[in-house]
Amino acid sequence: MSNRQAVRKNFEEKAAYFAQALAGMTVIERGSFFAVDCGLPSDTFNVIVARDLSATEQILQNGIGYFMAKQFPVALWYWEDPAHRAGIDALLAYGLTHNETNLAMVADLQASTFNVPAPTGLIIRHVERADDLQQFGALIARLFGDSAEGPQVAAYFRGLSQQAFQQFPAMRHYIGIYQGEAVATGTLFIGSETVGIYDITTQINYRQRGIGSAMFAHLLHEAQPYLQRYAVLQASPDGIGIYQKAGFTAVGKVLVLENRALL
Repeated sequence: MSNRQAVRKNFEEKAAYFAQALAGMTVIERGSFFAVDCGLPSDTFNVIVARDLSATEQILQNGIGYFMAKQFPVALWYWEDPAHRAGIDALLAYGLTHNETNLAMVADLQASTFNVPAPTGLIIRHVERADDLQQFGALIARLFGDSAEGPQVAAYFRGLSQQAFQQFPAMRHYIGIYQGEAVATGTLFIGSETVGIYDITTQINYRQRGIGSAMFAHLLHEAQPYLQRYAVLQASPDGIGIYQKAGFTAVGKVLVLENRALL
């Protein structure tokens, strides 16, 4: 398996982790794509992973078409392959919009080091209670401002908070408390082959204080004891420099397309 495929596999496993166990959620497996319906109109958690864009028609009919029939937004994730440029063009011609491009990155946990001093007053806490998980969801939801996505994200985590935490040991959420205020998030997903790092966010009024870097360093430390040798993540342009300092190497681009323009 290539490094790019390893990043994709971790993302697929994370997306399906709750959905394959909880009522109201659905996992769809096809040769050309993989999809998760979280049961809410949320394109944060309704996802399609395009595996083979030479089968664009199947993705449109059975993937995008499935969510369109429900009037649900969905985000289509694709690990870029220049050979499939025609497939991307076909999706864009259909009406999907290109929302973002991230960088898929991989690091050897045995060689990765990233130590930064945590800002004075910052405490990073592993989420182990229902109210903490709801607070985690509220922090993520705030990042969407006044858009309709924020309330759906909060609702998703409220639903998860009703589940027994011990049922889902591979998903580890963290909250950063700065001077008594919950301001940051981070997630580890312990996949079958790699550890995935996700959801590193800091509330806008608390940025440029080293909080996000401290959260990242904490997640790397938490990942070390697991048997998986490699860590993977998908970096926005803002975080690439920090991840490179920690030993992460870019292995490809990830395109994210959405169907909101069609709803």
